[in-house]
Amino acid sequence: METTVTLQPPFEFYLWVWLFAISALLLSVAFLLIMRHFYKKAQSQVEATKEGPVFIQPSQRVITNAKGRYVGMIQAVLADYNAKKITKRDGYQKLSIIIRGFVQETTGINVENYTLYEIKGLGIEKLNKLIEEYYVPEFAEDNRATRMSFEASCNSAMGVIKTWN
Repeated sequence: METTVTLQPPFEFYLWVWLFAISALLLSVAFLLIMRHFYKKAQSQVEATKEGPVFIQPSQRVITNAKGRYVGMIQAVLADYNAKKITKRDGYQKLSIIIRGFVQETTGINVENYTLYEIKGLGIEKLNKLIEEYYVPEFAEDNRATRMSFEASCNSAMGVIKTWN
């Protein structure tokens, strides 16, 4: 008994079908890699937020030097205000920058762009009170800050810096 096998012609894809399939596969892989990247980035941000900022403890010499420098800066701003070189609002803005710079130098936390709410979250009570005191005069129009004594605010800031440890 003789068996014959007849082969059918092979199934052929056109070139555009192959290109479409490969493109779809590459786009799917690229999409998954991008999504994985964003997921990991979001996870790391969540973990960083949970941990909170990391405080550094500089040497006592560094803190002492910083205290002297920043007290001098505040005295210079107060002198400019008393000489009518700057407005009260400008004074409060400079005072806030000085305090935030001092905190960054002594703790390692860059609070320059922190909001009042974020600063309160750090748990540094003296800093909370100072920044809260300066918030209205720093951002308000001059007429809303008239009841604030700039000299008293400067003295308060110098007191916090001098007692910082």
